[in-house]
Amino acid sequence: MRDSGQLLQLIHEGMVKAGLDVSAIYQRLGYDAEKLPLRELRTPHQQQAFFWSTVESVTHDPEVGLHLCPHLPVFRGEVLEYLMFSSRTFAEGLKRSLKYLRLISDALSMRIVNDAAGARVAVIGTAVDAPQLRHTEIIVVYELIQFARAVTDAQFAPQRVLLRCSQRASDAAYEKVFGCPVTFGGGESEIWFDPALLDYRSPHFDPDLLQLHEGLAEKRLMKLKREDLVERIRGVFAQRLELENCDLEEVAKELDIAPRRLRFELARAGTSFSQILADFRFSLAKRLLARTDEAIENIVYLTGFSEPSTFYRAFKRWSGQTPVQYRESRRARRNAAMAGAEGSKS
Repeated sequence: MRDSGQLLQLIHEGMVKAGLDVSAIYQRLGYDAEKLPLRELRTPHQQQAFFWSTVESVTHDPEVGLHLCPHLPVFRGEVLEYLMFSSRTFAEGLKRSLKYLRLISDALSMRIVNDAAGARVAVIGTAVDAPQLRHTEIIVVYELIQFARAVTDAQFAPQRVLLRCSQRASDAAYEKVFGCPVTFGGGESEIWFDPALLDYRSPHFDPDLLQLHEGLAEKRLMKLKREDLVERIRGVFAQRLELENCDLEEVAKELDIAPRRLRFELARAGTSFSQILADFRFSLAKRLLARTDEAIENIVYLTGFSEPSTFYRAFKRWSGQTPVQYRESRRARRNAAMAGAEGSKS
């Protein structure tokens, strides 16, 4: 399961605006957010638990997600927002947007319920059971409310909110953020609202634009599916002890895809099986050379080359260095960094 970097972008902007020590947070996480194309990222969902535990540790705030909410920018869903605006009613727009929710996250699902009890949006979160993900839940519910307000010209107002997580702050603190009573311990998160809002008519309704926006959403979803296919192929490579005899037909069978269809989808994704395999071999070789003392003869075998000479030529073509030169340069860089760190302590 992966999440769009749009959520991380929102949280980053919120942390900066809230005055949190983002440098300390990112230093512990091991990356520089200022240099990352946050919106283009698609990160493994399970990393969120580590992210939030780090933020909690730096801020010493067990309810940091709630306290960030007032500082978060309104989620601009781009194609999802376009679908909302160009749909005839709020209900129609919601249904269309939820169809493409995977563009935001594989870990979330939502449904609209309108029965005798009332109307609500139910948010079904990840199966990853980590207490730190309460912050993601709170922020997602908050952003959904702000998004609904934005696309209904501020007509949307929650009547009450049910959170799956437990309560860590006062009732007043939650009500101030969400603008309504909040209860806890639900099987899923729920945002209750006036059923009449489902019939809210968008002043921007346009059938032609709607068709255009649906086409754009479908195109982005297909692109995402092809990227997922590439990741699945890499996953097959990673499970194999030797890559020498790893061919397209074998991998296609393991993925339960016809070889011809696999070639077609990879071509549509702008790549090929041989290119993915070459990239995987190069990445594996770099990692083994830089982070281990594995003999180069063994790395030749592990990366699927039959002869050391073939491996040497391929690696020189990939990196501009021989495997020995690459390993030595990485070691020298690591030693220099360690020496610099020791110097700063003294």
